[in-house]
Amino acid sequence: MNTVKAKIMRWSLSMVLGVIGIAMILPILWMVSSAFKYESDVFKIPMQWIPDYVNLNNFKTAVTDFPYFTWYFNTFKTTIIVVLVTLLFSSMSGYAFAKLKFKGKDFIFFLFIATLMIPVQVRVIPQFMMFKSWDMINKHWTITLPWIYNGFSIFLMRQFFTSIPNELIEAAKIDGSNDYWTFFKVVLPLAKPSLSALGILSFTWGWNAYFGPLIYISDTTKQVLAVGIASFKAEYSNNFSVQMAGSTLALIPIIIVYLIAQKQFIEGIALSGVKG
Repeated sequence: MNTVKAKIMRWSLSMVLGVIGIAMILPILWMVSSAFKYESDVFKIPMQWIPDYVNLNNFKTAVTDFPYFTWYFNTFKTTIIVVLVTLLFSSMSGYAFAKLKFKGKDFIFFLFIATLMIPVQVRVIPQFMMFKSWDMINKHWTITLPWIYNGFSIFLMRQFFTSIPNELIEAAKIDGSNDYWTFFKVVLPLAKPSLSALGILSFTWGWNAYFGPLIYISDTTKQVLAVGIASFKAEYSNNFSVQMAGSTLALIPIIIVYLIAQKQFIEGIALSGVKG
């Protein structure tokens, strides 16, 4: 009887996850389909998943009528910086909160976690004033600097480092290793799965960044893809088909990164949840 219940539960869970998966992938399929349609066919009812007439000019318009490749390069540059900054500072902070002892550790960690409860819209005005006073408006550093103190990333790495035996760290110290050497040479190599997972997440965050670049960058030549694609508007049309073409091209790097590192991503998320 228990076996039957277990099978029913597995089938039910699989069906629910299947429905959720389909609901999540349908907008992406619609985007790719619309990228090959004429503007008049994008919102045609009933909806055509496979267009009768394929329009490849949408891709040509996206890359020729707008500084698309400049935006692509800007997005790639800022995303790489976001990934490096997130991995470095989040791993160091996570290790400190998990294994080091210092005054006010729990309170400082609480402050980092508390940032997750504050909407970005609340922080945007003081951040804008701060960056303006530093003469950093219209510079890509305004997009990347906030990732130094990303609460979720620090929490994720802390969860992993908590699972590392203290005996390993103590053995390294007995051999004469200081905290920095222990971190970089002993602990960090063990964190490759979690670093891979965080790397994919931070790559996605950086590549899809919209709100920050919209607020802090007004120079078109310094803009990123997410904001640039939203500006695909003609004189008498919103150019939805061209926007979908640009979005389809922008999706390629994320798919490639995830396909290459999906195993490490799943393993890293699983290992980071070993202990609370």
